Amino acid sequence: MEKDNFQVVFEKLVKNSSYTDAELSRRLNVNRSTIGRWRRGEISPPLSKIKEIANIFGVSPLKFISDEIQDLERPKEAISIKGTSVQVPLYGSIAAGIPLEAIPIEEYIEIPEDIGNWYPEAFLLRVNGDSMNKVVPNGAYALISPYNGEDVGNGDVVAVQVNGYEATLKRFFRLHNTVVLEPDSYNPDHVAQNFTSPELDSLRIMGKLVWYMSPPNVKY
Repeated sequence: MEKDNFQVVFEKLVKNSSYTDAELSRRLNVNRSTIGRWRRGEISPPLSKIKEIANIFGVSPLKFISDEIQDLERPKEAISIKGTSVQVPLYGSIAAGIPLEAIPIEEYIEIPEDIGNWYPEAFLLRVNGDSMNKVVPNGAYALISPYNGEDVGNGDVVAVQVNGYEATLKRFFRLHNTVVLEPDSYNPDHVAQNFTSPELDSLRIMGKLVWYMSPPNVKY
């Protein structure tokens, strides 16, 4: 991996986002001084940490290890807000059987422009509960990239509706003719759910988790 390339890309993403070094250090579980050293190009993170960084900013991990740094071009679908953020719709909850277009939007929330560029059709869901709190805390806003029929990878976190209930986040695994929806929680009361035919007909994948944020009014 080219250290200079990582430094340039990381610094650009941080500057174009709303993240502070303190918030990045908290989300990446590293010292704040480490974030500063990454930004100055003094050290580079391991590949495992690069994947976490890429997920936070909504970019491919390959962006950090490519020899060619591509400019981040904003698609026409994105709505520019002061050149640094875009607005995406927030849905409080989504009931089964109702198309997304027919559900009232609670409000529009600003997210970092780079993330909006990568996922121009994405929407936010409010997380209710602790079944995925190792990944997304209760009360957070989860950014969901809509499911368009493409394959969902094992281990991906998806927004899924089961048996007519509101959308929930779970890790997705496909094992032969079985789909497993697995929680990722510190609470041991949550257990995996297995679905086989014809139970698979009760599942509706709405999209994949690509990023999350704290509500704008949260105070720490």
